[in-house]
Amino acid sequence: MKVLIIDDEKNICETLKDIVEDEGFNADFALNFNDGFNKLKNELYDILFLDIWLPDKDGNEGLIEIKKYFPDLEVIMISGHGNIENAVESIKHGAYDYLEKPLSLERILLILKHLKDKILLERDLRETKLDLLKKYDLIGISDQIQALKRRIEKIAPTNAWVLITGENGTGKEHVARLIHLLSKRSKNRFVELNCSAVPSELIESEMFGYEKGAFTGAVGRKAGKFELADKGTLFLDEIGDMDLMMQAKLLRVLETFEFSRIGGNDVIRSDFRLISATNKNIEKEIEKGNFRKDLYYRINVVPIHVPPLRERKVDIPLLVEFFVKESCYNNGFPVKRVSDELMELFINYDWPGNVRQLKNTIERMVVLSDDDILKVEDAPGFLKGVKNDDLEIISMGLPLKVAKELFEKNYILKVLKSTDWNISKAAKVLKIERTYLHKKINHFNLKNDK
Repeated sequence: MKVLIIDDEKNICETLKDIVEDEGFNADFALNFNDGFNKLKNELYDILFLDIWLPDKDGNEGLIEIKKYFPDLEVIMISGHGNIENAVESIKHGAYDYLEKPLSLERILLILKHLKDKILLERDLRETKLDLLKKYDLIGISDQIQALKRRIEKIAPTNAWVLITGENGTGKEHVARLIHLLSKRSKNRFVELNCSAVPSELIESEMFGYEKGAFTGAVGRKAGKFELADKGTLFLDEIGDMDLMMQAKLLRVLETFEFSRIGGNDVIRSDFRLISATNKNIEKEIEKGNFRKDLYYRINVVPIHVPPLRERKVDIPLLVEFFVKESCYNNGFPVKRVSDELMELFINYDWPGNVRQLKNTIERMVVLSDDDILKVEDAPGFLKGVKNDDLEIISMGLPLKVAKELFEKNYILKVLKSTDWNISKAAKVLKIERTYLHKKINHFNLKNDK
C-alpha cells in the first residue's frame, strides 16, 4: 500500500514518512498542493495525509478537487490551527479523519491500522465481485444474448423493478444475480424466495418473518425476506405460482414498502429492489383468474425475456466448452475435449431443459467418461435418439414440481394415444373422472395430432 503526505513543513513530512514506512507502507511526500496533486495523477496511492493550510491551496478546496478525481482515496486532514468547523467541513467533503498538530503517534498508528483493514477488506470485496461477475457472465455470441447483455447493462444501475420471463433452465436466476451485481445495491444482500418451492401455508412467514410465539414452533423471532433485503435486492422466483391471497398481501407491501412480522405490531419499512421471474405466461394466467392484473402491472416495470437454448444454437459450442472446463475443474480432472461428432449432436438437439439440461448432461458425461476425449458413445440415449421420457426428464435437472407436471403431461398423453383419444377409456385407465381429465387436457394444452 502507498501513502502520500502533502504538508508545507518538511520535518512533518519526514516524520510521518518514517512512521508510515515503519508500519510496512510505501511513502512519499510533497511540500505544496500542486506537486502533490501531480504525484496523485502519476502514481496510485491508497492513503493521503493532507495539510489544511498550504501555500498554494486551501486544504478543504484541495480535498474537494482530490475527491472529484480520486473518490476511493482515503484522506486524513492535518491542521496546526484546528477547530471543530474545519473538522466538520473536512468530513463532509469525504475526509476519513482529522488530525491536529502536534501529531499523536498513537492516533496515527490507530488510523493506519483501521485504514489498512478497511482497504484490504474492500479489495477482497472487489475481487469477490469480479469473481461473481465472471461466474454469472452470460456466455454466447448470438444476437439474442448480446441484446440481453445490453439490456441488463442499461437497467442494472437503476432501481427499476424487473420481471424476467423464460422457460425452465434458461438462466432467469443467473440474470437476476447479474443485475444485482451490476447495480448500486451490490454491496448489500441478494435475497431469494422461490414462490413455488415454499408451501402456501408457510410463504407468508417466509416473506414477512414472525415474532416469538406467533404460532406453534415459533421459538424465536425470525426476520422475513423483505426485511433481509433492505437496501439490497429481493428476487421472487416463480412468482406466477403464488396463490391469490398472498398476491394481495404482496401487492400491499409493494405499494407501501411497509409490513409487520406475523404476531407482531411493529411496522417495518424496507428499501428493496424487486426482481421477479416466471416461466408462465402471466397475461394468460390473468385471463384464467390465477394472477392479479394490478400486481402484474406493478412488477412488470422492465420486462426481460431469456431466450431458450434452441433459439440460440450458435452459443452451444461456447457453452459446451465452458461447462466441460468447469466440470473437469470441480471434479479434479484434466480438461477433456469434445469430439466433432459429439459437438454436432449437442448443436442439433433441441434441449427442452435448456442450459440447465446441457450443463447437467455434460457433467454426467465428464464424470462417467474414462477417456480424455468425450465421444458420441459417452452421450446419454436421448441425445442419440433413444427415447426414454423418464431419463430425459431427469437429465433436465428440473425442480420437483415442474418435473412432476412434465411427467404427468407425458403420461396422460401416452394413455390418450393408447386409447385412441377415447376420453372415457383413458379416464378409466387413469382412474380419474372424465371431467377432471378434460381439465388436465386443457391445462396441458394437449392436442390430438391424428
